[in-house]
Amino acid sequence: MTSKWILAISSVVMMTAGSCGTANVNKLFGTKDESYAGLLRQAQFAYDSGDFSLAEELANKAYSRSENNGDAGVLLGSIYLSQAGIDIFQLVSKLSTLSSSSSSGSSSSDTCKSSSTNQSAGNLLSELSCKLLSLSESDKDALGTNQTFSGLTLIGVPSVYIPNEVTDTLRAKVSVLSALDKGIRKLCPFINRASVLSQSVDERHTSAALCPDQTSTSFNSPRAHISFALLHLVEALVFQQGVLVDGVSTATSSRTGVSGISSKITTNATDVTKLAAASVDFATVLGKVFDTDNTKSQITLALNGLIMVSQSFEVAGVPSSVTSVITSQLTKLKQTASAIPGGDTDSAKQSKALSGQINEAYAKSLAQKINSTCGPTGANCSSDQKKDLCKSYSTITEGMDSTKKPTLTITCT
Repeated sequence: MTSKWILAISSVVMMTAGSCGTANVNKLFGTKDESYAGLLRQAQFAYDSGDFSLAEELANKAYSRSENNGDAGVLLGSIYLSQAGIDIFQLVSKLSTLSSSSSSGSSSSDTCKSSSTNQSAGNLLSELSCKLLSLSESDKDALGTNQTFSGLTLIGVPSVYIPNEVTDTLRAKVSVLSALDKGIRKLCPFINRASVLSQSVDERHTSAALCPDQTSTSFNSPRAHISFALLHLVEALVFQQGVLVDGVSTATSSRTGVSGISSKITTNATDVTKLAAASVDFATVLGKVFDTDNTKSQITLALNGLIMVSQSFEVAGVPSSVTSVITSQLTKLKQTASAIPGGDTDSAKQSKALSGQINEAYAKSLAQKINSTCGPTGANCSSDQKKDLCKSYSTITEGMDSTKKPTLTITCT
């Protein structure tokens, strides 16, 4: 059943046939047909022939010539996925495989597998991101900026990679994001408002100017929603790499993110002074990396993208055997978010729950370090040091499932 749906989804979004070279549409059709249907047929032929530039040109021409242009939007979604370098069949297949391993508790073992046995949204999507995306060094330079923190330099971390806010300028600098953004904007007008877009915080969805409502027009709605989901899935995976630049695989990264900091604290914070200073800065870094109150932060838009994936697949009728790796984790995040106090929006609380889930391993590592450094009764640490450590630990564990928070031996008031 799952294989049937993998093939169905891939064919629905018209996976490239695999041939290459420039498509001679005039030779096929004899003359140029400038009608909407004619342009769409020519664009489809160019796409199937692997000429994505010509396919984009013709499909955009069709898109601009008809108000009833949902089918042109669907084709453009497929074109832009291909321009982003995504093999749609492989994407859906990997998603289905991870859904199966998540539900069965099994997992693969390779360089893309997190060292953690925790089948969380963060770990599973890191694996998917690692297997499907190969971002260039210039892409990573655009996604984040290196910053210096004095407390972290004490433990051998000269700079930390902080994800940048997502803007149109950032998307234009990252080739994958640029292609995906074009597809998302073309398809957005045809996406269900009540079930999908109403849950979004992305201004590309919420702005009537950017996403006018054309859902009353006649087009293939399931195809549009599947394509919309896949575009957002890949975009979320890009942001996943921006947030966890050194944590999406077991391979060594040239950039230091939260995973590298946690490792350095464990090995290089040899006394309480270094531990306290590093912990304070670690908490500051986490606040910047997991900027859950910012609707343009990469962590917020990664989660928002996953919500778009889940809701769009549901509207299209895609079975849980393909999507459970996302839907089941979103359910868990919503449950954790519901227990977070305060007046934050549901979206902000879910973002905090996601960051708390990702930070479980780091919180455990830090708690062990604090306990071993301060001693069973905390006598090895001063009151000010305890205050700093407690504050840092509180920041790191924000949004975490309360049942999974490790215990500190020092008293935090």
